[in-house]
Amino acid sequence: MVSSQLLPAASSLGDLPRDALVEILLRIPVKDLCRLRAVCPSWRTLTSSPLSVAEHKSRHLAPLLAVAYHDQDMANGVDVVDLSGNIVRRIPSIESDIVAKDKSGHVVGLIPRSHDSITVLRTHLDLICFTRELHPLGLWVLNPATGATLVLPPGHSDELAKEDKIRANYGYGKVESCALGQVSSTGEYKAICIVSVGDRQMCEVIILDGTNYGRWRGKQSPPALIFAGHGERMRCVFVDGVVHYLMDFYSTIMNSGVITIEPGSIASFNLDTEEWMGTLRGPAPSIIRHA
Repeated sequence: MVSSQLLPAASSLGDLPRDALVEILLRIPVKDLCRLRAVCPSWRTLTSSPLSVAEHKSRHLAPLLAVAYHDQDMANGVDVVDLSGNIVRRIPSIESDIVAKDKSGHVVGLIPRSHDSITVLRTHLDLICFTRELHPLGLWVLNPATGATLVLPPGHSDELAKEDKIRANYGYGKVESCALGQVSSTGEYKAICIVSVGDRQMCEVIILDGTNYGRWRGKQSPPALIFAGHGERMRCVFVDGVVHYLMDFYSTIMNSGVITIEPGSIASFNLDTEEWMGTLRGPAPSIIRHA
């Protein structure tokens, strides 16, 4: 029931009952609601009152952002902030100091956790995926509502672990990109990881539910090299169950000597079927020439 305090003192609100009109206006997006203020003085009074504004705001929550922080006290973690920059919730890191050991298991050094920092990779709905500067091969999934953190397996899939170049590099490849998304048909969360093994890129997928996980499973490699800026992780976007990556046109030509993709092409991975889809033709990159 709409509070009577939200109703204007004006007697004329048209043919609708006053409480019904208030309820309708509270459901309208804020941009459209601002335009409706020009309909008549009664509507302007109704939609401009502090109580109405507060009630409308409570029903139309703005998107929240997940950002990493490292404060002056050397503490780090994840902040959940609104679009005005206000911290809604701060979730400090609970990782312990890093103990370095030799092959015999003897401690050879200690790195305080204050020297580490967090990099937020991808967020989707109610889960946040991040890695750490001193653990670039590790992945964490954080539930910001509960503060619970799920540590994903640090190793690779059985398929990838058999690669000679992986074995030669102490069992690890270079993690280029990770993305987190939800499969609409099953409600499952899945993470996809692109790993570089020499001059190849390989793909792994894992299923998780916020409190548990399966195992990394090797999937088909991308149809061509995916772009990664110098010293950066790959850029990608998750839309409607599909992860989209910008393909590396120039490196593909250099490696193969053959034009197999067009500039600006996009590789798309379907998290539901766990297969690469047809290549999309994106906007051609612009080339800036300097005199």
